[in-house]
Amino acid sequence: MSLKHQLFFIFGFLPICLFAQREQVSLKVRNAAQMRKFEYHQKSNFDAVNGKINVALASSNGYLFEITGISAKNLKCVTLLKQNQFKAVLIDNRLNKTFVSTEKSKGTLRINCLADGKYELIYVGDIYCNNQKVTVNANLIGEVAHSNNVKN
Repeated sequence: MSLKHQLFFIFGFLPICLFAQREQVSLKVRNAAQMRKFEYHQKSNFDAVNGKINVALASSNGYLFEITGISAKNLKCVTLLKQNQFKAVLIDNRLNKTFVSTEKSKGTLRINCLADGKYELIYVGDIYCNNQKVTVNANLIGEVAHSNNVKN
């Protein structure tokens, strides 16, 4: 491999791969005051309890984003779940608001398996608090920590 190709790989392709696997939660609103940026310093928490997978990512600035109620049977590589197969929740502790997915959310959750054995969950959808709609794009990465109370 030539030096030119090696440099392209190091400075071009490799950063794109690293960025693509980074956890993030992006919040967008229309016709309302913008929300704070979701800033986090800890990894996502994946738990399995009674056959359900719950995933949470806490921010350092007062948010908690959760995807709950995923059937353990549906946690498979290259799977696309519809909104009725899980629930998305955003808790804003600073403003004392909770946004949740509803039947009108039309959200999707893509489940991918990474080379290191972890799961990557990609959520795109709308969540609501009263009449306020927030569009969420989230990328969560982790592995399942099994509870002692798991019943399959």
